[in-house]
Amino acid sequence: MARLTHWEGEPVSVWTVRWGVPVFEAYNELGSTSDRLKEIAAQGAGPGSVIISETQTAGRGRRSTTWHSPADSGLWMSVLLPAPSPSVAYLPLMAGLVTARAIEHLTPGIDAGIEWPNDIVISGKKVAGVLCEAVAGGLSPSVESVLVGIGVNVRTPQGGFPADIRDRATSLEDAAEACVSRAALAGMIIAALASVLGTEGMGKAYPHGRLLPPQMLKALNRRDVLSDQWVHSEQEGPGIARGILESGALLLEREDGSRVDVVTGSVRLI
Repeated sequence: MARLTHWEGEPVSVWTVRWGVPVFEAYNELGSTSDRLKEIAAQGAGPGSVIISETQTAGRGRRSTTWHSPADSGLWMSVLLPAPSPSVAYLPLMAGLVTARAIEHLTPGIDAGIEWPNDIVISGKKVAGVLCEAVAGGLSPSVESVLVGIGVNVRTPQGGFPADIRDRATSLEDAAEACVSRAALAGMIIAALASVLGTEGMGKAYPHGRLLPPQMLKALNRRDVLSDQWVHSEQEGPGIARGILESGALLLEREDGSRVDVVTGSVRLI
């Protein structure tokens, strides 16, 4: 676990100030950025703390799947946020929307879609993913925080993606046919998370309550790549995806015309 003093050409201390975060650590290699963030949260690190690593040897996605995160190819980052109370189901979608917007800002002409509940896709291929995990710790162990792990394929790794994901993965630079700044991408995501969740300064966290505000719900549904597609949900079985609800659930229409809310589990196109 080699800790870096510089990242993207600047001292780590410069990024800490520029982003306005309480803690920023950068590493050459970690098992998982979220695991390291969990450690510093237990030591008292506050909301907004950020961990970035050049590579992860044990990066993970939902359902304990492996997230391929080789060196010199992506932004592998975790951000500590206060836990919502009561809990909200839309946090992965919110983080995904933030990431999609940052991608579109830095790659004009590229449309970043949202694949419920936590993937960002370009032209049908996965370019980024979000994993949210609750964790207790810090100065008040009974108070939970949320680790938001974000992985973005900025450039295709040397030798290409592994064979098992090659047909369904892409990178920003391949899609945009241009260089993309990891520092700019990280900064935009960090600032947007603080802004939309109300965690800046003394602002109240999660000002929107348990439901997505209308403008964000509209933005998510505009990017919803599963809309009107036949899918198979782990929770409710097959059906047609009919959009994202203000609760963050996916609306599924079954063959008999009945509709149910999908609130957990994976969903895949069929």
